[in-house]
Amino acid sequence: MRFAEFPFLRYSVFFISGILAYPKVSQFPLFYFFLPLLVFFILYLLILLVNSYKDQFRFKSFIPILAYFQLFILGLLACFQKDISQNSKQLINCEEQIESYLALVLEYDEPKPNSSANRVSIKKTFNGLGWQQTEGEVLLYHRYGKKLTPGDLVWIGDSPQRIHPVTNPFEFDYAAFLLNQQISHQHFVKDHIERIGSLNEFPIESFFMDLRARIMAEIDKTFDDPKSNQIAKALLLGQKKNMDKEISEAYATAGAMHVLAVSGLHVGIIYGFFFLFLKPQRLSRPKRVFYLSLLIVLIWSYALFTGMSPSVMRAATMFSLMALAQMSSRNPSIFNAIALSAIIILLFNPFLVYSVGFQLSYSALIGIVLIQPLLVNLWLPKLRVLEYVWQITTVGLAAQIATFPISAYYFHSFPVYFLISNLVAIPGAFLIMSFGIPFMLFHSVHFLGQGLAWITEKFISYINYFIFLINELPFSKISEIYLSPLHIALYFVSVILLFILWHSPGRKLLYSVIIVLLAIGLLRIHSKFEGMSKKEIVWYGLENGIALDIFFDGDIYSFQDLSDKDLSFKVQPNRDYANPNSQRELVAFQSGKKIHVFLPGNLGSLILEPGQLDISNLTEGYKLFLWEKGKWEVEPKEKLVKMKNCAQKIVLN
Repeated sequence: MRFAEFPFLRYSVFFISGILAYPKVSQFPLFYFFLPLLVFFILYLLILLVNSYKDQFRFKSFIPILAYFQLFILGLLACFQKDISQNSKQLINCEEQIESYLALVLEYDEPKPNSSANRVSIKKTFNGLGWQQTEGEVLLYHRYGKKLTPGDLVWIGDSPQRIHPVTNPFEFDYAAFLLNQQISHQHFVKDHIERIGSLNEFPIESFFMDLRARIMAEIDKTFDDPKSNQIAKALLLGQKKNMDKEISEAYATAGAMHVLAVSGLHVGIIYGFFFLFLKPQRLSRPKRVFYLSLLIVLIWSYALFTGMSPSVMRAATMFSLMALAQMSSRNPSIFNAIALSAIIILLFNPFLVYSVGFQLSYSALIGIVLIQPLLVNLWLPKLRVLEYVWQITTVGLAAQIATFPISAYYFHSFPVYFLISNLVAIPGAFLIMSFGIPFMLFHSVHFLGQGLAWITEKFISYINYFIFLINELPFSKISEIYLSPLHIALYFVSVILLFILWHSPGRKLLYSVIIVLLAIGLLRIHSKFEGMSKKEIVWYGLENGIALDIFFDGDIYSFQDLSDKDLSFKVQPNRDYANPNSQRELVAFQSGKKIHVFLPGNLGSLILEPGQLDISNLTEGYKLFLWEKGKWEVEPKEKLVKMKNCAQKIVLN
């Protein structure tokens, strides 16, 4: 296998590099991106014209370099065009006070404990003097008496609020997550909202959303088991928002969460289903083009129907490219199809590169394509059943090898029994879709729809039973795995080197693999020793409650009075990342409004007062830091530290 045979792989590397580099140069105007692109394009064109005129192939090294520079800048331009901060009409750039606004409802209401959530697109804002043309999406939380549906035009009182960035280290950055989806504001409006009309701006999307809502209502009517009901909506329709935490955790622990995310597996089942009855290569060209065109339309209809998640878009784009190639009776390269599908998707939305679904989808697919054939060749069972089991096992193992560092980085866990769960979950997903899709098509035919619903629900209940059984096994999940970006980079370097070593054994490559593995080990040892030598006092930015941690001799000493939610989302991630030997409670007593906290190791004591922290009794020198914009910033030394709405820490000498 030669890298030169897959040009789109090279193109995707430089295009994606431009996207990743954009945050570093986003402050520059469009002219700074467009001018170099124009210069490189003119030079590239001149070289091609000179070579054509002289009938020679000169400047061999300059042609690819100029092409790669253009791809890199195209990545930057794609981000610039999609970036809401570059549009003066966007809500994020609105400096005037907003008293009310008109907005278009984009989704159906999502029930929340105390309200309903929705997503709206702003059309106009009112500043007290007049209406202004404004753009932008807002996450809306309301208690409006009526349900909002896509296409509703609503008047909303008051002003949306900017989503605040994280206030504590290693807390999930919800603001950055939404900003990558081009959403910067949210609004808690209670009942200050009125429906004033309707506007059908997205007729195709609205059609599929209405259809999805009708089928969800039919599932609610025909599925008696609540767990099976939720799994059917997730697996068939891609709707996981209202899934019970118990169910999602069970599937995640079993390593079968990918079955619930409508992805390449589901699109592949549909694609393969049509090839069971008719082989396109046996048809005449006109019939082959018609058949494959129909298949492409069906695939994209299913993608729209299930909500266009990154994994579905990847699969739909890739299978469409393969179908287009098959129209000319060509067997397309899977590597070129993967790379080209990524380029096409990122051209429309370059910020999808930061989506966990996008990263896991492509890494899993690449792992299956590259690693699974190597694993299959390790053992070739003669029995048909054993071969089938081995094929599924190697698919799961290859995908897990490729996705482990990404899933560990985001979710900090590893499913121990994923190989066992995949043996049931993957065939089970095929059976559920085999009856579930006909149920969605024929649900209006009473007897047929009832029968298909009953069979689908039974299959789901059997798989649920098996998944929950695995969830109860001892050591079913390894938790508290924390990897740094450097760990992830070294992991992928080692996998790539091992893959090359497999194909081209050599002493130098073997030494390279050993060096990378040693580097990973040394990095882990360094992290452990760094934790042992750490002497820090951290207090967290909380709206309500108190949380104080002392990191000393590899242990954490804590004092806290806060809600379970704040503990889980705002405080615990920093504690877990420190990977302490143990966690203990600090000795403290209250005197009036003051709380006296005694520190371990003769470090002295602290006095917690309303809105401030007295550190005058510390026995060692210190430096004061403030958590701001995702990093620790040095603050001036003070004996009486004013508590702020973000984390602060003291590093002791």
